[in-house]
Amino acid sequence: MSMTSENTKHPKIERLKRNMFFRNTRRVLNNPVAFLGDLAKNYGPVVRINIAGKKYVILQDPEFIKHVLSENHRAYSKFGITKILRLFFGEGLVTSNGELWIKKRRLIQPAFHKQKLAHFLNIINEETSIFIQELDKLPSGSQLNMSREMLQLNVSIVNRSLFSNANKEEMESMIVVLEDLTNYATKWMRSIIKIPISWPTPTNIKFHKNCEEYDRIIYAMIERRKVYKKESTLPPHNDLLDMLLDYVDEDSNDEMTDKQLRDEITTMFMAGHDTTAQTLSWIFYELAKNKEISRKLNREVADILNEELLKFEDISKLVYTNKVIKEGMRHYPSISAIQRRPYKQDVFKGIKFKASTHILINIYGMHHHPKYWDSPEIFNPERFTAEAEQQRPTFVYLPFGGGPRRCIGSNFATIVMQVVVSRLLKRFEFDVPKGYKPEIVPNITIKPKDGIPLILRKVKLKN
Repeated sequence: MSMTSENTKHPKIERLKRNMFFRNTRRVLNNPVAFLGDLAKNYGPVVRINIAGKKYVILQDPEFIKHVLSENHRAYSKFGITKILRLFFGEGLVTSNGELWIKKRRLIQPAFHKQKLAHFLNIINEETSIFIQELDKLPSGSQLNMSREMLQLNVSIVNRSLFSNANKEEMESMIVVLEDLTNYATKWMRSIIKIPISWPTPTNIKFHKNCEEYDRIIYAMIERRKVYKKESTLPPHNDLLDMLLDYVDEDSNDEMTDKQLRDEITTMFMAGHDTTAQTLSWIFYELAKNKEISRKLNREVADILNEELLKFEDISKLVYTNKVIKEGMRHYPSISAIQRRPYKQDVFKGIKFKASTHILINIYGMHHHPKYWDSPEIFNPERFTAEAEQQRPTFVYLPFGGGPRRCIGSNFATIVMQVVVSRLLKRFEFDVPKGYKPEIVPNITIKPKDGIPLILRKVKLKN
């Protein structure tokens, strides 16, 4: 059934049978991750499929993906889930297209330069230290919901890095609101019949109340900071909100409005906390399950972390730790697929993509494709040796997307994972509760149902 560009001059678009319409739709809605994995294993580089009455073209070949995301990216726009997210995100970096996106990317880019990352490393270390102190208070053998723990830790890290001054009550409220909003967006995306958001259904009413609560918190943060900055004798916070408040448009000479500030902060906060938290919880699950991998990582960390904190110059020494993190992002990509749509007809390798074609880039399928990964369902960090990475096609591995729209916070997210994994593994071991197997639930991110329970074991520190 499979057909690749290796055995034909031009690959053909394969089709899933029309009489499988309802079956395909049901499979996608029930378990999109498994469906995407099956597509990559059983079909060729380009697949046409009907899902919920819409025609999609699925890309699962590095050359086609490179063309859409990189070589001809200006010919394509983001669509789909961004429609519902735009109601909450506004016109931030994630949801914008074209010249507006270019302008916003240039605006945000300085926040992730190397000197800023060194500053953020201090914050990440401090928040991780607080987290470790809380875990130390628990008796050995305690059971944690690792997904929830990682979410709270990442919210604290992102909060301080982006806007410094949110209090504990605001953060707890934001966690609840953001989780509800994410669930709402997922259900909306999976619904065959889209009920207008303006209709006063119970779920729509809750959605609007959550948006109001979130805006109340964010606008309060902006106002507090404006008042603070008027006091010229006080030191700056040196965070993203300060940078945005100091921004002046080079064309109009205007400062950012409160709405623009809200949209950019919201985008960075949402993009920064949840996906990293979910990846970390999956990594700790695999470390708890694979003791040899855990011991090997622990030996590396013990040699490098002479002190509790991870220093910037030590990051490059975490060779095996980085392999584990990369394998975690391969095995459990936070986003299973991304969507694009051509502005006008595009042709690549003899295949025409008509204007407004729904294109789905199968990230999960590429990460589990047997053509590019040996035994792809096995968690194996040794896939990421320098030699293996050099030989692997670039657009096979897409944990942060690819091309110019590659996640702007990828380096920040990687440093968070490096600090959290290395420091927690120096102090604790984790076990999987007997009989537990995670169940992936359909969501915007790849999440385990009800979180991941792990058993905490304390490690005796050497003097």
